[in-house]
Amino acid sequence: MNAILLLNLAGFAISVVCRDDGSCLTKSCNNKMAGPLLDDQNAPLVVMIDLSKADERIKEYVNTALETKMANLVKTKLEDVFKLLQIEEDVKLYVDEVRQNVTLNITDDIKRIIEEVLDRKQMNPAFFATLKTPQNLGRNDVLTFPNVVTNIGKGYDVNTGIFNSPKTGVYEFSANFISNGDMWLEINLTKNGHVIARAHCAKTHGVAGTLQVILTLQKGDTIYLQHPRDSGSIDGSDYSMFSGHML
Repeated sequence: MNAILLLNLAGFAISVVCRDDGSCLTKSCNNKMAGPLLDDQNAPLVVMIDLSKADERIKEYVNTALETKMANLVKTKLEDVFKLLQIEEDVKLYVDEVRQNVTLNITDDIKRIIEEVLDRKQMNPAFFATLKTPQNLGRNDVLTFPNVVTNIGKGYDVNTGIFNSPKTGVYEFSANFISNGDMWLEINLTKNGHVIARAHCAKTHGVAGTLQVILTLQKGDTIYLQHPRDSGSIDGSDYSMFSGHML
């Protein structure tokens, strides 16, 4: 008499067949695979494994293995890529981002992250503007410099003369100006309506004055030059200028 055992191993249906004489009974059939086994008496058995769901399971295992392998590749190699590009200061932030959001589209992930880092490095706010023609000033007038040479980040408003900080950071600002006519010229550098530093020119035509400060700004803070006297005049011809940049 043949003995038949039905087992379930790792999700596969297994049929074990043993004949009375200890020989194996094997028979090929669709979606099944024969494999040798021994019982506790070392008698040969035959295992019939049902492979009807093998394709689906193999695809699942292969996909999982591929995702894991590619994710590990990004995690271990991305920092080296950044170092070769000499942009180490933002590596940790973006490696952490990749670890949280890694996908199989590795080329696009790396390209996007590198572009973001380069954009951060290249777009630190900076502006430089000069005055072409003399400008008469009254009390609390804000000086404007219509000839804008540089305006990275578009923080400087050419119409109002006010710099609006696009991002938080440490900035350096400087102003150079020349008096026009025989009036005193006094200039205040102002942050959010509060005077930070003062400079002036003597009551003589063509006298130079300067201002230079380093400030910590929050995003949205304003910086501008203001004239506190009742009257004054500043010379142009690119002798008078205003600039600032993030350090």
